Amino acid sequence: MKTCSYAAGALAAVSLLACAVEKKPPVVESGKAIVQAYVDAWNRHDSVAIDTLLAPNAVHEDFAQNFRGRGSAQIVKFMRQTVVTQPDFKWEVTNSIEEGREVALEWKWTATYSGPDLKGNPITNRRISGRGASFAEVENRKVKRITDYLDLASLFRYPRESRAKGSKSEIS
Repeated sequence: MKTCSYAAGALAAVSLLACAVEKKPPVVESGKAIVQAYVDAWNRHDSVAIDTLLAPNAVHEDFAQNFRGRGSAQIVKFMRQTVVTQPDFKWEVTNSIEEGREVALEWKWTATYSGPDLKGNPITNRRISGRGASFAEVENRKVKRITDYLDLASLFRYPRESRAKGSKSEIS
């Protein structure tokens, strides 16, 4: 009888321990949290996370860069192309609003850029920074659509302190 009691106790302890060790991923409920997780995945250059956060036929549009991608393969390719020219980019959400399935974001983008400027001239290791907004639609805890709006030219403006005194481009 003692042996059965010990065996039953050991079995119960192992069962409880097995349940305690199994970790389940946290359930992200709000649209704002899902879109923030998408932004975070971009910042980590994490294509696997991006894939899990997107609806099967999700659309990501970036009007400033003339990009419209459908599905995670096209969107991940766009992210990887961005990494080539801006390997240290940071997409920082500064404000967000959620109403039903819609999420609106204000954000700041910073990076070190190497590639062509707006006129096609080469730039190497130039710090850029700009602000923009995005509108996203979340459905069944997945990003169904996200559209970015950014003044691309603002990323390439020289900071005020780097302009020559008295130049025509100096802001008073």
